[in-house]
Amino acid sequence: MKKITFSSKIYRISLLFLIFSIWSCEDQWLEEVGPVSNGFSNPRNTEDLEQLVNGALWLAGGSGGFRGIHGNQAIYSATISDVGKLMDGLGVVGQDAIDWYNRDFSNNAHSQPTRNWEAGYAVLLSANAVIDWVDRNGPFEDSNSHWTPRILGEAYWLRAWINFNLVRIFAPPYGADNSAPAIVIKNRMPTSAFDNPAPSSVEEVYAQILSDLNQALELLPDQFDPQRDPPAYVDRQDKMAAHFLAMRVHFQMRNWQEAQRHADAVINSGRYPLTQDPIEAWNRSAFGDKGQEVVFQYVTSGSQTQWKPPVISRWLGYSDPNGRWNLTNFFNNNQIMSLSEHFKNKTGWNDHDAAMNDKRYTQLFISFGPNEDPRIVYKSLNQREVWGHKWYRAGLPEASNRVSSLPLMRSAEAYLTRAYVRLLGGNEAGAREDLNVVRSRAGIEAYTGPMTAEVIEIERMKELVFEDDRLYYLQATQQDIPNGDRGPGSLPWNSRTWQTIPQTEIDLNPNISR
Repeated sequence: MKKITFSSKIYRISLLFLIFSIWSCEDQWLEEVGPVSNGFSNPRNTEDLEQLVNGALWLAGGSGGFRGIHGNQAIYSATISDVGKLMDGLGVVGQDAIDWYNRDFSNNAHSQPTRNWEAGYAVLLSANAVIDWVDRNGPFEDSNSHWTPRILGEAYWLRAWINFNLVRIFAPPYGADNSAPAIVIKNRMPTSAFDNPAPSSVEEVYAQILSDLNQALELLPDQFDPQRDPPAYVDRQDKMAAHFLAMRVHFQMRNWQEAQRHADAVINSGRYPLTQDPIEAWNRSAFGDKGQEVVFQYVTSGSQTQWKPPVISRWLGYSDPNGRWNLTNFFNNNQIMSLSEHFKNKTGWNDHDAAMNDKRYTQLFISFGPNEDPRIVYKSLNQREVWGHKWYRAGLPEASNRVSSLPLMRSAEAYLTRAYVRLLGGNEAGAREDLNVVRSRAGIEAYTGPMTAEVIEIERMKELVFEDDRLYYLQATQQDIPNGDRGPGSLPWNSRTWQTIPQTEIDLNPNISR
């Protein structure tokens, strides 16, 4: 009997999972979802195509929320890089996190990377179903046919987003060895259960990402229009989300001018000012509601997704919907990392009193002195620890219903990216201006000293720590990866920091040799 590859099997399983999910959903991501059960491989109308991209975003969260692809690079970036201190020895850290912290990638059977792989290819299935159908048949001639370009744009964006997530988890960083095998490109519907493509190279994957982004930029609307778009589109990706993703991809590739061009598009749109306190990006819990700086967020609100909070909060956040209710917060007794002493020393946050002047420190982190932590498991800690407190910040009564939003793209990152690129190009005044926009929002004084890449990097560390950034920033700028609290020394930027393709996939796909 022929073997069925894991990717192909995931395509089939995800179809059933999508259909089951759609039949049982009542959330706002999946309004009027019945047609998808019949329309997955043979959509009947534009509404069926709409539900495919709707469902793809739901699938990005994975079963239970912790089996998904969205935002999970934050876990790898924090655990592998220098910004976190692993709470090993307290009984809260799994072997997967221990291995990543020790930069040991020999075990390719850990559950989290496998879940990322599965969820990523499930999303790609839905995106490809849309693209293939419209490519073969054109738009439907129905009352919603004007949605088709936007739906296609979303499908291309989803492919680019997922492939960018996957290639950073499972392949060498761009520029280390671009001919190295990376991930399996799925840019079409499978021809059979035995459709077993080999992994493409790093260069080929990035070329596919850029191609899909160009399509998304051409097709996506500038923003949500309630007179034109279905209500479920309000929090989904628009042209600015495509510009933002393109900025990240080009920055990773060191295409500095292109990275700045897309950062310019986001910033110069005027739609994402840094005028609200940092917390305002993270405390939202209503569909269609987001902080002013948020370009794209993953919404976990509504009856269905109440049990799908982002996995990041369970690993890196002080509050967690699975914690113990104490009238004001869900305490997370399984938080695996605090800020490393290395991070605090580098950023100046080792001085608690001075750090209290920074709104990011006071609003997005929580700190306890020796033996002050209210969580029983951390009572014995004998020095001040600073914990991430960005995620799952919805207030009462929403918090009791496990609803929150996960900001995945914020304009603060665009300002800091442009500051770096401007500095590289000799525009020190422009770099300083962008840097001080971020500092001003944080409530700290403008920087007037000599402009250096390190000054921008330190601000970036404070702004984006425990988000999807640190490891990939160091690799993009080809800097050594400090050991953090592991001891002296560092890793070269192109050292092994990526997961092996899951063993289940290797076992079943004869075209994967590693």
